[in-house]
Amino acid sequence: MRFLRPLTLGATLALLPLGLSLALTLGCDHKSSAEAESKDLTKKVAEAESATGKAQEATKAQSQALAKAGLQPNPDNVQLTEAQRALLEKRVKDEKNNGVASLLQEILDRDKQIADLTAKAAKLRADLPKPQIAGDKDNHFAMAVRFLKSKGLSEEKAKTLAARANLMEELQPGWQVYQQYVDGVYLTTVTQGKATIGPSEYVRSQRAALQRDYDDTMLIAHGLADEVQSLVAQRQKVQEEVDTLQSEKTSLLSQVNELSTLSQSQKAKLNAMHYLVGRRKQLEEDGVIVVPVFAKDRMGPKALAAKFDKDLALDGPSPELTIKAADLGLKTLSKVSVIPGSLEKDRHYTVTLSEDRTSAKVRILDPERLRNDRVVFAVAD
Repeated sequence: MRFLRPLTLGATLALLPLGLSLALTLGCDHKSSAEAESKDLTKKVAEAESATGKAQEATKAQSQALAKAGLQPNPDNVQLTEAQRALLEKRVKDEKNNGVASLLQEILDRDKQIADLTAKAAKLRADLPKPQIAGDKDNHFAMAVRFLKSKGLSEEKAKTLAARANLMEELQPGWQVYQQYVDGVYLTTVTQGKATIGPSEYVRSQRAALQRDYDDTMLIAHGLADEVQSLVAQRQKVQEEVDTLQSEKTSLLSQVNELSTLSQSQKAKLNAMHYLVGRRKQLEEDGVIVVPVFAKDRMGPKALAAKFDKDLALDGPSPELTIKAADLGLKTLSKVSVIPGSLEKDRHYTVTLSEDRTSAKVRILDPERLRNDRVVFAVAD
Protein backbone atom coordinates (compact mmCIF):
# COMPACT_ATOMS: atom_id res chain seq x y z
CA MET A 1 0.00 0.00 0.00
CA ARG A 2 1.16 3.57 -0.77
CA PHE A 3 0.35 6.47 1.48
CA LEU A 4 1.21 10.16 1.04
CA ARG A 5 1.87 12.45 3.96
CA PRO A 6 -1.43 14.20 4.81
CA LEU A 7 -1.56 17.92 3.98
CA THR A 8 -3.31 20.69 5.88
CA LEU A 9 -5.54 21.90 3.06
CA GLY A 10 -8.08 23.98 4.95
CA ALA A 11 -6.51 27.27 3.84
CA THR A 12 -8.76 29.49 1.74
CA LEU A 13 -7.45 29.18 -1.84
CA ALA A 14 -8.23 31.41 -4.83
CA LEU A 15 -7.00 31.66 -8.41
CA LEU A 16 -6.10 35.27 -9.11
CA PRO A 17 -5.98 37.06 -12.50
CA LEU A 18 -3.03 36.25 -14.76
CA GLY A 19 -2.63 32.80 -13.22
CA LEU A 20 -1.40 34.09 -9.84
CA SER A 21 -2.21 31.72 -6.97
CA LEU A 22 -3.04 32.81 -3.41
CA ALA A 23 -3.73 30.91 -0.18
CA LEU A 24 -5.04 32.66 2.98
CA THR A 25 -4.97 31.30 6.52
CA LEU A 26 -5.58 32.95 9.88
CA GLY A 27 -5.16 32.35 13.59
CA CYS A 28 -6.81 34.54 16.21
CA ASP A 29 -8.20 34.81 19.72
CA HIS A 30 -11.58 36.01 18.40
CA LYS A 31 -12.59 34.64 15.00
CA SER A 32 -15.35 37.24 14.54
CA SER A 33 -12.83 40.08 14.73
CA ALA A 34 -10.60 38.38 12.12
CA GLU A 35 -13.17 38.28 9.32
CA ALA A 36 -12.76 41.88 8.13
CA GLU A 37 -8.95 41.82 8.44
CA SER A 38 -8.65 38.54 6.51
CA LYS A 39 -10.82 39.76 3.65
CA ASP A 40 -8.97 43.06 3.55
CA LEU A 41 -5.55 41.42 3.37
CA THR A 42 -6.73 38.98 0.70
CA LYS A 43 -8.17 41.79 -1.41
CA LYS A 44 -5.08 43.99 -1.13
CA VAL A 45 -2.66 41.19 -2.02
CA ALA A 46 -4.86 40.11 -4.94
CA GLU A 47 -5.05 43.67 -6.29
CA ALA A 48 -1.30 44.20 -5.92
CA GLU A 49 -0.45 40.90 -7.65
CA SER A 50 -2.95 41.64 -10.42
CA ALA A 51 -1.59 45.14 -11.05
CA THR A 52 1.99 43.84 -11.07
CA GLY A 53 1.10 41.06 -13.50
CA LYS A 54 -0.68 43.46 -15.86
CA ALA A 55 2.27 45.84 -15.74
CA GLN A 56 4.63 42.99 -16.61
CA GLU A 57 2.46 41.93 -19.55
CA ALA A 58 2.21 45.49 -20.81
CA THR A 59 5.99 45.91 -20.45
CA LYS A 60 6.61 42.78 -22.53
CA ALA A 61 4.23 43.98 -25.25
CA GLN A 62 5.82 47.43 -25.17
CA SER A 63 9.30 45.99 -25.63
CA GLN A 64 8.13 44.10 -28.71
CA ALA A 65 6.38 47.17 -30.10
CA LEU A 66 9.48 49.34 -29.62
CA ALA A 67 11.62 46.82 -31.45
CA LYS A 68 9.06 46.65 -34.26
CA ALA A 69 9.12 50.45 -34.54
CA GLY A 70 12.89 50.37 -34.95
CA LEU A 71 13.63 51.65 -31.44
CA GLN A 72 16.13 50.00 -29.12
CA PRO A 73 14.25 49.10 -25.91
CA ASN A 74 16.01 49.41 -22.57
CA PRO A 75 15.97 45.86 -21.07
CA ASP A 76 15.73 47.31 -17.55
CA ASN A 77 13.08 49.97 -18.21
CA VAL A 78 10.95 50.32 -21.35
CA GLN A 79 9.19 53.50 -20.18
CA LEU A 80 9.80 56.54 -22.33
CA THR A 81 11.69 59.64 -21.25
CA GLU A 82 10.10 63.04 -21.76
CA ALA A 83 12.35 63.61 -24.76
CA GLN A 84 11.41 60.25 -26.30
CA ARG A 85 7.71 60.88 -25.72
CA ALA A 86 7.89 64.31 -27.36
CA LEU A 87 9.78 62.85 -30.34
CA LEU A 88 7.21 60.07 -30.82
CA GLU A 89 4.31 62.52 -30.57
CA LYS A 90 5.90 64.61 -33.29
CA ARG A 91 6.48 61.51 -35.45
CA VAL A 92 2.81 60.52 -35.07
CA LYS A 93 1.72 63.93 -36.37
CA ASP A 94 4.23 63.89 -39.25
CA GLU A 95 3.89 60.22 -40.22
CA LYS A 96 1.99 59.65 -43.44
CA ASN A 97 1.92 55.87 -43.14
CA ASN A 98 -1.20 55.09 -41.09
CA GLY A 99 0.18 51.72 -39.98
CA VAL A 100 3.36 53.26 -38.58
CA ALA A 101 1.44 56.13 -37.00
CA SER A 102 -0.93 53.65 -35.35
CA LEU A 103 2.00 51.66 -33.95
CA LEU A 104 3.67 54.79 -32.55
CA GLN A 105 0.41 55.95 -30.97
CA GLU A 106 -0.02 52.49 -29.46
CA ILE A 107 3.45 52.81 -27.89
CA LEU A 108 2.54 56.23 -26.44
CA ASP A 109 -0.75 54.94 -25.01
CA ARG A 110 0.84 51.82 -23.55
CA ASP A 111 3.61 53.89 -21.94
CA LYS A 112 0.98 55.74 -19.92
CA GLN A 113 -0.73 52.44 -19.11
CA ILE A 114 2.56 50.99 -17.78
CA ALA A 115 3.16 54.09 -15.68
CA ASP A 116 -0.35 53.93 -14.22
CA LEU A 117 -0.14 50.19 -13.47
CA THR A 118 3.34 50.52 -11.93
CA ALA A 119 2.17 53.38 -9.73
CA LYS A 120 -0.96 51.46 -8.74
CA ALA A 121 1.05 48.33 -7.84
CA ALA A 122 3.54 50.40 -5.81
CA LYS A 123 0.73 52.14 -3.94
CA LEU A 124 -1.02 48.85 -3.17
CA ARG A 125 2.21 47.16 -2.02
CA ALA A 126 2.97 50.14 0.23
CA ASP A 127 -0.08 49.17 2.31
CA LEU A 128 0.99 45.52 2.56
CA PRO A 129 3.49 43.89 4.91
CA LYS A 130 6.76 42.95 3.23
CA PRO A 131 6.50 39.28 2.20
CA GLN A 132 9.09 36.70 3.23
CA ILE A 133 10.40 34.58 0.36
CA ALA A 134 10.24 30.87 1.19
CA GLY A 135 13.45 28.87 0.86
CA ASP A 136 13.79 25.16 0.13
CA LYS A 137 13.78 24.27 3.84
CA ASP A 138 11.33 26.85 5.20
CA ASN A 139 8.42 25.73 7.36
CA HIS A 140 5.22 27.80 7.56
CA PHE A 141 4.62 27.03 11.25
CA ALA A 142 8.18 28.02 12.20
CA MET A 143 7.83 31.21 10.13
CA ALA A 144 4.60 32.06 11.93
CA VAL A 145 6.13 31.51 15.37
CA ARG A 146 9.18 33.65 14.57
CA PHE A 147 6.97 36.42 13.19
CA LEU A 148 4.63 36.44 16.22
CA LYS A 149 7.58 36.42 18.64
CA SER A 150 9.00 39.45 16.80
CA LYS A 151 5.71 41.18 17.60
CA GLY A 152 6.34 40.72 21.34
CA LEU A 153 4.37 37.52 21.95
CA SER A 154 5.77 34.80 24.16
CA GLU A 155 6.82 31.59 22.47
CA GLU A 156 3.89 29.73 24.03
CA LYS A 157 1.39 32.34 22.84
CA ALA A 158 3.01 32.47 19.39
CA LYS A 159 2.77 28.68 19.01
CA THR A 160 -0.87 28.74 20.16
CA LEU A 161 -1.89 31.31 17.54
CA ALA A 162 0.19 29.61 14.83
CA ALA A 163 -1.41 26.26 15.67
CA ARG A 164 -4.88 27.76 15.28
CA ALA A 165 -4.06 29.02 11.80
CA ASN A 166 -4.65 26.56 8.98
CA LEU A 167 -1.13 26.83 7.57
CA MET A 168 0.34 25.39 4.38
CA GLU A 169 2.21 22.28 5.47
CA GLU A 170 4.72 22.49 2.64
CA LEU A 171 6.14 25.72 1.23
CA GLN A 172 7.78 25.73 -2.17
CA PRO A 173 10.94 27.79 -2.83
CA GLY A 174 10.05 31.21 -4.20
CA TRP A 175 6.58 31.46 -2.66
CA GLN A 176 5.81 34.80 -1.00
CA VAL A 177 4.54 34.54 2.59
CA TYR A 178 2.65 37.62 3.83
CA GLN A 179 2.05 37.89 7.59
CA GLN A 180 0.11 40.31 9.81
CA TYR A 181 -0.72 40.49 13.51
CA VAL A 182 -3.44 43.02 14.43
CA ASP A 183 -5.45 43.11 17.66
CA GLY A 184 -4.81 39.47 18.53
CA VAL A 185 -5.41 38.30 14.97
CA TYR A 186 -2.70 36.46 13.00
CA LEU A 187 -3.14 36.50 9.22
CA THR A 188 -0.93 34.85 6.66
CA THR A 189 -1.26 34.78 2.89
CA VAL A 190 0.84 32.74 0.45
CA THR A 191 1.28 33.72 -3.19
CA GLN A 192 3.21 32.16 -6.05
CA GLY A 193 5.92 34.84 -6.29
CA LYS A 194 8.68 33.66 -8.63
CA ALA A 195 8.01 29.94 -8.11
CA THR A 196 7.06 27.74 -11.06
CA ILE A 197 3.84 26.56 -9.38
CA GLY A 198 1.34 28.43 -7.20
CA PRO A 199 -0.22 27.30 -3.90
CA SER A 200 -3.60 26.48 -5.46
CA GLU A 201 -2.13 24.36 -8.24
CA TYR A 202 0.25 22.65 -5.80
CA VAL A 203 -2.55 21.80 -3.37
CA ARG A 204 -4.71 20.45 -6.20
CA SER A 205 -1.92 18.15 -7.33
CA GLN A 206 -1.43 16.91 -3.74
CA ARG A 207 -5.16 16.35 -3.35
CA ALA A 208 -5.22 14.37 -6.58
CA ALA A 209 -2.35 12.19 -5.34
CA LEU A 210 -4.12 11.64 -2.01
CA GLN A 211 -7.34 10.75 -3.81
CA ARG A 212 -5.51 8.19 -5.94
CA ASP A 213 -4.01 6.61 -2.82
CA TYR A 214 -7.40 6.68 -1.11
CA ASP A 215 -8.97 4.91 -4.08
CA ASP A 216 -6.20 2.30 -4.06
CA THR A 217 -6.69 1.77 -0.32
CA MET A 218 -10.46 1.38 -0.71
CA LEU A 219 -9.95 -1.22 -3.43
CA ILE A 220 -7.64 -3.14 -1.11
CA ALA A 221 -10.11 -2.76 1.77
CA HIS A 222 -12.97 -4.09 -0.35
CA GLY A 223 -10.80 -6.99 -1.41
CA LEU A 224 -9.99 -7.78 2.22
CA ALA A 225 -13.66 -7.60 3.17
CA ASP A 226 -14.53 -10.06 0.43
CA GLU A 227 -11.76 -12.33 1.63
CA VAL A 228 -13.14 -12.28 5.19
CA GLN A 229 -16.60 -13.25 3.99
CA SER A 230 -15.15 -16.09 1.97
CA LEU A 231 -13.16 -17.36 4.94
CA VAL A 232 -16.20 -17.20 7.21
CA ALA A 233 -18.20 -19.27 4.71
CA GLN A 234 -15.39 -21.83 4.60
CA ARG A 235 -15.25 -21.98 8.39
CA GLN A 236 -18.91 -22.92 8.53
CA LYS A 237 -18.25 -25.83 6.18
CA VAL A 238 -14.89 -26.98 7.47
CA GLN A 239 -14.42 -26.80 11.25
CA GLU A 240 -10.71 -27.61 11.09
CA GLU A 241 -10.00 -24.24 9.40
CA VAL A 242 -11.22 -22.24 12.42
CA ASP A 243 -7.69 -21.57 13.72
CA THR A 244 -6.47 -20.37 10.33
CA LEU A 245 -9.43 -18.00 9.94
CA GLN A 246 -8.87 -16.57 13.42
CA SER A 247 -5.26 -15.83 12.57
CA GLU A 248 -6.25 -14.05 9.35
CA LYS A 249 -8.91 -12.07 11.19
CA THR A 250 -6.31 -10.85 13.69
CA SER A 251 -4.06 -9.85 10.80
CA LEU A 252 -6.86 -7.86 9.17
CA LEU A 253 -7.68 -6.05 12.42
CA SER A 254 -4.02 -5.18 12.77
CA GLN A 255 -4.04 -3.61 9.31
CA VAL A 256 -7.12 -1.55 10.23
CA ASN A 257 -5.35 -0.32 13.38
CA GLU A 258 -2.28 0.60 11.33
CA LEU A 259 -4.44 2.70 9.03
CA SER A 260 -6.09 4.50 11.97
CA THR A 261 -2.75 5.31 13.62
CA LEU A 262 -1.02 6.44 10.41
CA SER A 263 -1.86 10.09 11.02
CA GLN A 264 -0.28 9.91 14.48
CA SER A 265 2.88 8.53 12.90
CA GLN A 266 2.95 11.43 10.42
CA LYS A 267 2.59 13.96 13.27
CA ALA A 268 5.47 12.34 15.09
CA LYS A 269 7.59 12.73 11.95
CA LEU A 270 6.94 16.47 11.95
CA ASN A 271 8.35 16.64 15.50
CA ALA A 272 11.55 14.82 14.62
CA MET A 273 14.93 15.66 13.10
CA HIS A 274 15.59 13.83 9.81
CA TYR A 275 19.23 12.90 9.36
CA LEU A 276 21.73 11.08 7.16
CA VAL A 277 25.05 9.54 8.28
CA GLY A 278 27.87 8.79 5.86
CA ARG A 279 31.54 9.14 5.03
CA ARG A 280 32.44 12.74 4.39
CA LYS A 281 34.37 12.09 1.16
CA GLN A 282 31.66 9.86 -0.28
CA LEU A 283 28.92 12.35 0.62
CA GLU A 284 30.86 15.08 -1.17
CA GLU A 285 31.40 12.91 -4.26
CA ASP A 286 27.70 12.01 -4.34
CA GLY A 287 26.75 15.70 -4.27
CA VAL A 288 24.93 15.38 -0.93
CA ILE A 289 27.20 18.01 0.67
CA VAL A 290 29.37 20.83 -0.65
CA VAL A 291 32.69 21.62 1.07
CA PRO A 292 33.78 25.14 0.01
CA VAL A 293 37.33 26.34 0.63
CA PHE A 294 36.47 29.60 2.35
CA ALA A 295 32.93 29.01 3.60
CA LYS A 296 30.95 26.68 5.81
CA ASP A 297 29.83 23.27 4.60
CA ARG A 298 26.35 23.21 3.10
CA MET A 299 23.81 20.88 1.54
CA GLY A 300 24.55 19.84 -2.03
CA PRO A 301 22.19 19.52 -5.02
CA LYS A 302 21.70 15.80 -4.31
CA ALA A 303 20.57 16.29 -0.69
CA LEU A 304 17.10 15.03 -1.54
CA ALA A 305 14.51 14.55 1.19
CA ALA A 306 14.20 10.83 0.35
CA LYS A 307 17.82 10.24 1.45
CA PHE A 308 17.07 11.40 5.01
CA ASP A 309 15.39 8.19 6.12
CA LYS A 310 16.45 8.28 9.79
CA ASP A 311 14.43 10.25 12.35
CA LEU A 312 15.33 11.43 15.84
CA ALA A 313 12.33 12.30 18.03
CA LEU A 314 12.76 15.74 19.62
CA ASP A 315 9.87 15.64 22.11
CA GLY A 316 11.80 14.04 24.97
CA PRO A 317 14.46 15.67 27.16
CA SER A 318 18.03 15.79 25.81
CA PRO A 319 17.45 13.90 22.53
CA GLU A 320 20.61 12.17 21.30
CA LEU A 321 21.85 9.63 18.79
CA THR A 322 24.94 7.40 18.51
CA ILE A 323 27.11 7.03 15.42
CA LYS A 324 29.16 3.81 15.26
CA ALA A 325 32.29 3.46 13.16
CA ALA A 326 31.46 -0.18 12.42
CA ASP A 327 28.15 0.80 10.80
CA LEU A 328 30.16 2.78 8.23
CA GLY A 329 32.79 0.11 7.65
CA LEU A 330 35.37 2.01 9.71
CA LYS A 331 37.50 1.00 12.68
CA THR A 332 37.62 4.41 14.34
CA LEU A 333 36.21 7.91 13.94
CA SER A 334 38.42 10.99 13.80
CA LYS A 335 35.78 13.68 13.27
CA VAL A 336 32.04 14.11 12.85
CA SER A 337 30.98 17.22 10.88
CA VAL A 338 27.42 18.53 11.16
CA ILE A 339 25.90 20.03 8.01
CA PRO A 340 24.58 22.62 7.26
CA GLY A 341 27.36 24.75 8.71
CA SER A 342 24.81 27.23 10.05
CA LEU A 343 24.27 24.81 12.95
CA GLU A 344 26.61 25.83 15.77
CA LYS A 345 28.41 23.38 18.03
CA ASP A 346 27.65 23.78 21.76
CA ARG A 347 24.68 25.93 20.86
CA HIS A 348 22.53 23.68 18.72
CA TYR A 349 24.31 20.38 19.39
CA THR A 350 27.35 18.65 20.94
CA VAL A 351 29.46 15.79 19.56
CA THR A 352 31.40 13.53 21.97
CA LEU A 353 33.75 10.80 20.73
CA SER A 354 34.17 7.68 22.85
CA GLU A 355 37.61 7.03 24.36
CA ASP A 356 38.39 4.28 21.85
CA ARG A 357 36.94 6.43 19.02
CA THR A 358 34.71 3.62 17.83
CA SER A 359 31.55 5.70 18.31
CA ALA A 360 30.32 9.26 18.72
CA LYS A 361 27.36 10.57 20.67
CA VAL A 362 25.43 13.56 19.26
CA ARG A 363 23.23 15.46 21.70
CA ILE A 364 20.68 18.02 20.52
CA LEU A 365 20.74 21.22 22.59
CA ASP A 366 18.16 23.22 20.60
CA PRO A 367 15.38 20.85 19.49
CA GLU A 368 13.21 23.68 18.22
CA ARG A 369 15.91 24.75 15.73
CA LEU A 370 16.12 21.23 14.29
CA ARG A 371 12.45 20.25 14.40
CA ASN A 372 11.32 18.83 11.03
CA ASP A 373 14.72 19.79 9.60
CA ARG A 374 17.34 17.79 7.67
CA VAL A 375 20.89 17.26 8.95
CA VAL A 376 23.90 15.41 7.51
CA PHE A 377 26.53 13.86 9.79
CA ALA A 378 29.71 13.55 7.72
CA VAL A 379 32.22 11.15 9.28
CA ALA A 380 35.98 11.15 8.68
CA ASP A 381 38.14 8.17 9.73
